[in-house]
Amino acid sequence: MNNNKLKYLIRTAMLLALTIVFQSLGRLIPLGQNSNFIVGPLVNACLIISAGLVGVFSGAAISFLAPYGAILTGATMPLPLAPFIALGNFALVLVFYIFRKKKVIGIILGSIAKFAVIYGSLLYIIPFFKLLPANNAMALANAAFGWPQLVTALIGGIIAMPIIYRLEKHI
Repeated sequence: MNNNKLKYLIRTAMLLALTIVFQSLGRLIPLGQNSNFIVGPLVNACLIISAGLVGVFSGAAISFLAPYGAILTGATMPLPLAPFIALGNFALVLVFYIFRKKKVIGIILGSIAKFAVIYGSLLYIIPFFKLLPANNAMALANAAFGWPQLVTALIGGIIAMPIIYRLEKHI
């Protein structure tokens, strides 16, 4: 394995590990009802940093593994929702990566894309395929997987920007 591939793999693994640590934080420390507003921005920051500093495939890997890591660390998210969270994460990563030269635009549009994918899947796809009872899907859409996804993605972007700017000079 050449040196660049090894760096890529190590950076991706470190950001995935950090993502899982942040997800565990919400369950290890009693953060109460607002844990989404602490854990969510930190996880979203990891997603954006991975896309900004390592690349889109690194961000994709973390995007798709993070929801399952959350479930394994004790999140109360229903398993049928995990693939849609993964797609929402990937939407954030992909849009940010496309607009990485204009980071603020990438964060705003990526956050909107993440929200649209997750919220849209809760309103239309999950009820259509009856993956969850309709009232559960609506409750999730109106609680943690609705507008909070937009807010936590934007805050994650605010956290990620200075880190990316600082590390771009040294990587």
